Amino acid sequence: MNSNPLPLISIVTVVYNAISTLEHTLQSVINQTYKNIEYIIIDGGSNDGTIELINKYRVHISQFVSEHDDGIFDAMNKSLNLANGSWLIFLGADDLLLSPTIIEEVVPYFEKHDGIYYGNAYIKTINRLYNGKLNKWSMALGSVSHQAIFYPKSVYKHKSYDQSFRIFADHIYNIELFNSHTSQFVYIPKLISIYDGNGVSSHGKDEKYHKNLIKVIISNYGYLCGYYVWIRKKLYSLQEKI
Repeated sequence: MNSNPLPLISIVTVVYNAISTLEHTLQSVINQTYKNIEYIIIDGGSNDGTIELINKYRVHISQFVSEHDDGIFDAMNKSLNLANGSWLIFLGADDLLLSPTIIEEVVPYFEKHDGIYYGNAYIKTINRLYNGKLNKWSMALGSVSHQAIFYPKSVYKHKSYDQSFRIFADHIYNIELFNSHTSQFVYIPKLISIYDGNGVSSHGKDEKYHKNLIKVIISNYGYLCGYYVWIRKKLYSLQEKI
């Protein structure tokens, strides 16, 4: 029986061949002052020295799996099955928690056991801050970062990622979740993480996502919201061609 009065926070890093960036990520988790963290690492079978680096910090890692997977969301789904935390947050293999005290700072906000708590993230590559309270319009446009959202066990144990969306399944996940659990979303006005922005989502293609996004938005938020996002994307596409 766990006698620790602090809620257990699961932090998950999914990694494949990230030897050049992973150590900083590991240290940003390991150096947290909060005393009840479960750190889970899911590796896709790295062969660049990543596994050896993880083993260097193995004493600080609660669970470590290294095996072939079917992409990032297959790995993330594996972590949902393994995790035991009252809340769970994902941190990429090239991302950082803002400071050693950030988990200790945000946990006092976790007043409802089924609350979905989210804060701000800084995207380094484009010098942009993802911040502010969500609504269906901003969620449809994709303005929440999974490096800054804490999912409660009541959510992550019952909802997995749709792996048929190869790159942006997290956006689909959050669109659906915000529709079905709107009242559970709670904004924390704090910068939680630094998102590198050079991950697979920055250069990969997800044809199913681009083909189906507007349909998903309409299904969850209605035609007006879907049309709004369609117009925004068309305008952005035209600007890129200029």
